[in-house]
Amino acid sequence: MNYAKLIDDEIVFAPNPVLADGNYVGNPPEALLAGLGYKPVTCTEPPEVEEGYIAVPGWEETEETIVQTWTMVEEPDEVDDQRAMEILFGGEI
Repeated sequence: MNYAKLIDDEIVFAPNPVLADGNYVGNPPEALLAGLGYKPVTCTEPPEVEEGYIAVPGWEETEETIVQTWTMVEEPDEVDDQRAMEILFGGEI
């Protein structure tokens, strides 16, 4: 089972080894990870999507766990390299 924290809506998985009380603990037990604020993570399969849409993963936290969620969004238009540079650096290139 993986353990993680949600920090600013981003998932951060528990390191291995983990630093606890000034010592590194390899293969930390679940109780230690829970004591450090990490929660068990449940990953889910992406749902089937309609043509023109993509499934974007997200995370939902409860008191006990973190569960992967999915949001359907319209598939973005393809962007060629030139347009990508314009978007990244602003203005025309």
